[in-house]
Formats: sequence, C-alpha cells, structure tokens
Amino acid sequence: MNDSQKLLIIGLGKMGASLLKGLISEKSLNLGISVVEPNANNINTDFISNNIDHYLSIDEINNFDFDIVIFAIKPQIVKEVCEEILSVSKNKTFSLISILAGTKIKTFERFFNNYPIIRTMPNLAASEGSSITALYGNSFVNNNLKILTEEIFSKIGDHFWIKNENDMDIITAISGSGPAYFFYLTECLSTIAIEMGLNVKDIDKFTKMVAKGSSDLMLSSDKSVSELRENVTSKAGTTEAAFDVLDDSEKTFYNLLRSAIKNAIKRSKELSD
Repeated sequence: MNDSQKLLIIGLGKMGASLLKGLISEKSLNLGISVVEPNANNINTDFISNNIDHYLSIDEINNFDFDIVIFAIKPQIVKEVCEEILSVSKNKTFSLISILAGTKIKTFERFFNNYPIIRTMPNLAASEGSSITALYGNSFVNNNLKILTEEIFSKIGDHFWIKNENDMDIITAISGSGPAYFFYLTECLSTIAIEMGLNVKDIDKFTKMVAKGSSDLMLSSDKSVSELRENVTSKAGTTEAAFDVLDDSEKTFYNLLRSAIKNAIKRSKELSD
C-alpha cells in the first residue's frame, strides 16, 4: 500500500469514533488520518491525538488531498455534506466509503460520478471490536481498495462482501438492528426473573452474563447454533419444557420474530428510497 495514503473521516459519532479508535490503536496501517467533527464530545476527543488533523467543518480544509473519505454522518445531511465536499475538493477524485444506514451508492453517485464507492453496514458492536460488517462496492472499486477497506474494518471486527446491494436491507434488519433484539431478550429475562421473585442483587448483571456466556460458547464452538441449543435441551428436562412453549406447533415465537425482521426490512427499503 502506498505510504502517502491520506484518510478523512467525516463524523465522529459512535461508529466513526469506533473506526478511528480501531485505526489508531494498532497503528498497523500507513494512513495519514484527519477528521471532521463539529461537536467533538469528551469521548471523541480522547481519540484525537497530535498526529490527527481535526477540522470543525469541511470548509476549514484548505488543501483537499485525501485518497479515501469515510462518511460517518447522519443520513439526513448527506446531500449537504456531499455539496460541501464538492466545493472544497475541486474535482479531485477520491475513494468514498459510506457507513450510512439506508443510503444507496446511487445517492453518492449523483454527486461523485465515476468515483470508487463502497457501502458498508457495521453494527453497534464496533465499539467493542466485535462488529460484523457487510461490504458492497460499485464497478469502479479495484482490488487495492477492497484490500484497504478490509484492513480498515478488520479493526472493529469481522467483514464480508455481498454481490447484491439490495441485500443490505436484510443485513440492516438482521445485523444492524440485531444487537437490540439480544438486548431485548436479556431485558425480558431480567424482568421475568424479578416477577418470579428471584432475589439477586444485580439481576441485570446476572442475565448479561448468561448472554455473554452463550455468545462465547457460540463463537468458540464449531457446532451449529441448532446443535448447541439441542445440547442444552435434555429429554424431558426444564429447557425442553420451555421450548414446548417457544417452539410450539404454530412456531409462534419464530413467526413473531420473522414478522418483526420483515418490518425492519420494509423500513430499511423505505429509507433507501
């Protein structure tokens, strides 16, 4: 990779800050990093070192010589930010990476025609280095940019490429929203435990550790999640009694979750359009 590669991250919200933290913690990429963030809070400023140029706005950039620009802004202001970049970049071609939910590549192509553009979908676990990020690039993305993008997103977890951009709506509903489903299940376990009279000092910690232990088992095992579930479900035991309700003949729980995810997919498509 060329040592002179320069990277600009626009936006230091949760995802942008997680990316920046991952990139500067290992220092394994030869990138000159700059950031644009008008409202850097205490968390974000922890990541802004003397080696990183920090701009409060795009129009502060006098010499727009960046090779890669990562958009980590709110989707609602994408048009405004694209116009600002066009005004300062003076038609310099760069590679664009977007982590905006519900924003298709064609949205950026209206402003940056014939530019290499990669759309990504990480999730909230990026802050812990445990994200799974979907990647999709337009026809101008070459192999070198693919490799660099993989290196960047490997700093916040794992990644995979998809062949159809429309699949991002499904990925958004499964992976982007996924942590909330697991949080909700854990929340339900806490509430039910209290309702049943369990006297534990920190019930949330109790159920969080159940979730963590289950996640660790899934990641460390080469067995499928179905096999792992079956291993816990002893014949005529307590877990089987629970699944007599959860996995009944009408598959009520499964169908309810499926309906919820379909609704999330529908909303993702609405936002994309």
